[in-house]
Amino acid sequence: AEANQIDTRCQFHELLIEQASFLPESFDAITSISVVEHILDDTGAIKKMWELLRPGGRLIISVPCTVKASEQYIDQNEYGVLETDEDGFIFWQRFYDVDLLRERIFRVTGLPVRYEVYGEKARGVFAKNATWKRSDGQYPYWQEPYIMGRDYSFFREVSDLPGEGVIAMEFIKK
Repeated sequence: AEANQIDTRCQFHELLIEQASFLPESFDAITSISVVEHILDDTGAIKKMWELLRPGGRLIISVPCTVKASEQYIDQNEYGVLETDEDGFIFWQRFYDVDLLRERIFRVTGLPVRYEVYGEKARGVFAKNATWKRSDGQYPYWQEPYIMGRDYSFFREVSDLPGEGVIAMEFIKK
């Protein structure tokens, strides 16, 4: 915001969605790009965002998706927000399939008015690239646009994905 000189027109609040004390119907638009999947009570977060939207307001979110839903746990407390389980792991993220999207998001918002699914052309490409990035000090970050264009594509539906992907969705509150 500062770099784009809009910091005088924006207010930033460093808090969890559950702590947001804004009045209902306070916003015309809410975006959540690659965040909801990291919230244990994702449905609660969606409900809160939906409540904060005015009628006619737009909610734009993206979440990772696969043909079969899953959750990931890690052994590092990246954000210091969640509790460690008895084995020393912390919830990291959720991958949504069609059923989980319906159950945890669409039951609050209804169906999206628009969506795009983007993902791996071949299963395992993301994991392979992530491993390369973490292990090679000479990883060519400058090539990432080329790598994305080569190894990823748009898909019609989440159920068409061969591996991991992302679904970006737009909802309009009635």
